[in-house]
Amino acid sequence: MQISFQNDSEALKLLNFVSAHPLGAEFQAYIRFLPQQGMYVDMTESSGDEWLILLRDAFHSFLLEEKTLPVLEQIIVGKFFYREREEIEAIIEIASSIIEAERARNQDEAFSTEKRLIEEGLQSILAGKVSFSFDSFTTFRLKSFQHTLEKYVVKAIDEYKLEQDYQNFIATLRDCLQGQESKLRKLHLVNRDGFHFYDQKFSKLDRPKINSMIDRRLLAKSSLFLDTVILAPLLSIAPENLCIYTDDKEEGLIQTISRIFEERATILPLSSFSMQLNELSWKKEN
Repeated sequence: MQISFQNDSEALKLLNFVSAHPLGAEFQAYIRFLPQQGMYVDMTESSGDEWLILLRDAFHSFLLEEKTLPVLEQIIVGKFFYREREEIEAIIEIASSIIEAERARNQDEAFSTEKRLIEEGLQSILAGKVSFSFDSFTTFRLKSFQHTLEKYVVKAIDEYKLEQDYQNFIATLRDCLQGQESKLRKLHLVNRDGFHFYDQKFSKLDRPKINSMIDRRLLAKSSLFLDTVILAPLLSIAPENLCIYTDDKEEGLIQTISRIFEERATILPLSSFSMQLNELSWKKEN
């Protein structure tokens, strides 16, 4: 029985999956690679059930590891009409991350429909020992694979668009920051039970004081949707140096502020703020 592929590289990759299978060592002597022809499988020396298990698992692994990315790109270009290489690669990367996360959560369930369909398709083929093309096999028997990947592409495109909107938002706020006159040389932002503002002398700014410093022109820009609690005051004050104290560097708002202020911002642990307050208090007492 002969299995043909688009090219020799694909045939050799499938052979690698066969070799890595627990049954691979036992059956490897009955599988030959034929240049420009694919693989030849001699089923005369072993049971059909074992061949079915071996080829089903190898096909399934090959499908997920070698065919996922090309099919994702095919969907992105053919169905959603993306043409820019950078955009295509970004969406593929997001879709791949979503797929890997789902496979990690549901290892036994990931693409289980495809595995079942591969087994059903191979049963009749192996029973008749009929030669076939791997691509024809996947095209006609594994339409669910493309449908499943299409769902991941839709999710990835949504995430990509959100990320693009976010990056545009950050870029707009950076431009606003560059156009603002600095009201304080240094500002300390403490993330502890909410966000608290301190000036360069470590004096806490109360809410009326913060509100009085907000540039109302920023709030008038309808495209910004700035909150009046954190971002609007920060952009209005436009400190030359912003020290952010937090024990959660990955918090979304912390990351946003850091990206807006870039080299102006320094992220420090909360303990650093406490130490500086204690040191200031000691100096005053002595």
